[in-house]
Amino acid sequence: MDFLKKESDNPNFDLWLDQLSERARSGDKLVWSFLYQAIREADSGRLSWGFHKRLLSGIFHMLSRIGDSQSYRLFINYVKSLDRTIPTGALELIGDLIPTFKEIDIDEIISISSLNDPFKSAFGIYALAQIVLEDRIPEEKIEQVKSFLRDYHNPSYYLDHLVERTLEFLERDNSDILAFVEQLAS
Repeated sequence: MDFLKKESDNPNFDLWLDQLSERARSGDKLVWSFLYQAIREADSGRLSWGFHKRLLSGIFHMLSRIGDSQSYRLFINYVKSLDRTIPTGALELIGDLIPTFKEIDIDEIISISSLNDPFKSAFGIYALAQIVLEDRIPEEKIEQVKSFLRDYHNPSYYLDHLVERTLEFLERDNSDILAFVEQLAS
């Protein structure tokens, strides 16, 4: 951990994270131990977004590259356990990465979005918006997501425009989009 903290500006840093991701995918317990330690340190504030943003963003990218249920759980549990705010850019990054996971628990994302904590709620909305934009909402959940978004309000993070845009995307006429794509292809 200390090595990566010090070497985050090294040109090989991204390559090292890629190699660690591959080792984690193959079940390397040492790398998983490192990931759990990094998330614990981020959660406790010992790794801060202000001083270690490249390392932390790299760790979250690693988790999304791994993309399995274990990395998803670590990712989501980090957000659920946050007891302090992190920069909005970090919040957006984490939310943007959610659709990269193979299995996403939409009910859990909605549950996080429903929390009274405006910060965690904002994360849930960023994640939900990305899931919608990536067209990863199961058909049977679309009405539930629409209903939730129609009633959503979080004045702390000015998410009204994001919520409106996400609702517009959900309520679009798919036949028009297909016609548009076919028109572009011809």
